[in-house]
Amino acid sequence: YRVIGNRVEVNRSRRIGAPTGPFMKTLSSTAIVLLSAVLSFCHQGSDCFAQSISEDIQKKEDAEIALGNLDYKTARQIASKLADSASSDRFRLFAADTLLRSGDSRRAVELFDKYIQSRPESKPYLWQRGIALYFLGRFKEGAEQFEVHRSVNPNDVENAAWHFLCIAKQDSPQAAKKVLLPAPGDSRPPMKEVLEMLGSGDTESVKKRMNSFDHNEAQSRSAKFYGNFYLGLYADALGDSEAAKKHLDASAADAPKNYMGDIARVYAKHLEKKP
Repeated sequence: YRVIGNRVEVNRSRRIGAPTGPFMKTLSSTAIVLLSAVLSFCHQGSDCFAQSISEDIQKKEDAEIALGNLDYKTARQIASKLADSASSDRFRLFAADTLLRSGDSRRAVELFDKYIQSRPESKPYLWQRGIALYFLGRFKEGAEQFEVHRSVNPNDVENAAWHFLCIAKQDSPQAAKKVLLPAPGDSRPPMKEVLEMLGSGDTESVKKRMNSFDHNEAQSRSAKFYGNFYLGLYADALGDSEAAKKHLDASAADAPKNYMGDIARVYAKHLEKKP
């Protein structure tokens, strides 16, 4: 036999001594039919898989455009469809990220957890899962996620801040201060001051640092975004809803069009739901 594409051709020349007779002819015909069917199925399956990947890529691109336009409703709808039809874990992870960034933390956590089930070694890297858990009020699990994330990212003040928030909500701000995660060497302004604030309660140093840049500098916009973001988070941890809303609204107004910018907008909306 020769296989050409998904077609089977028979070599009619017979070797001396090869078995003959009606049974062998029937067996030969049956084998050809089965082999042809298998090859046809595999060929069609490859085409279908390639089409599925192509559709997932298009959904991913459409969701990215929607996020860039701050069209969170459309981004959620596309990500939800992608989650249902994803051809790989990577597309499911993208769907989870998009759902979190567009305000659907519950579905995002479901997808993050499925991703971890498929790839257990990925859990320490999924800091965003901890943020989604916070928005769902699952503070203990959120704190645990940030703790394990520190094993792969020990210098990130943002991770320490979200861990502080979860512990403060689960137990108390005083308990959170006692287990404040170290995060040395984060050079982004005003992260050094944010870490100090979490331990000392000094908010003025954060405000002074974030306002220390020229108004027209890109660094000024970034510093004000992160400064207001974590002043708001700290106020939320202390239960000061008025200050939290004030700073998170300011952060959302300065937010860049990226992952944490979207989280700032989600956080501001989250605080609006609180009495």
